[in-house]
Amino acid sequence: MFGTTSNFWSALGVLAMVVLILYFSYAATKWIGTHSMPGSTGTLRANGGAERFRILAQLGVGRNERLVLVRLDERCYLLGVTEHRITLLRELEDDEAAQWLAQSENAPEVPGFMEILSGKARKK
Repeated sequence: MFGTTSNFWSALGVLAMVVLILYFSYAATKWIGTHSMPGSTGTLRANGGAERFRILAQLGVGRNERLVLVRLDERCYLLGVTEHRITLLRELEDDEAAQWLAQSENAPEVPGFMEILSGKARKK
């Protein structure tokens, strides 16, 4: 009887570890998604899901250095991003920003981790 109780607690411990691993995988994926990897695009949503900020393009120019084109409301900004600083290089003029704003309107929305996971579960 002692062995059965021990096996129960071992199985419960393994199950708890699997749940923790899944949770931390989800949290890490969410963190990576909100902190945009180099070369990726991302969207931050505020107040009722209204889109206010979007990373339109990124270009790596050196180790831990990149140029980032961002949209904030209807304005576009070119930023220099390093490991220790973000610098506004310039604000794009309306005619320069128009092509980027049009592209961002037509860009497909990248699904989140839970959306992908639930989509895979439905297919099976």
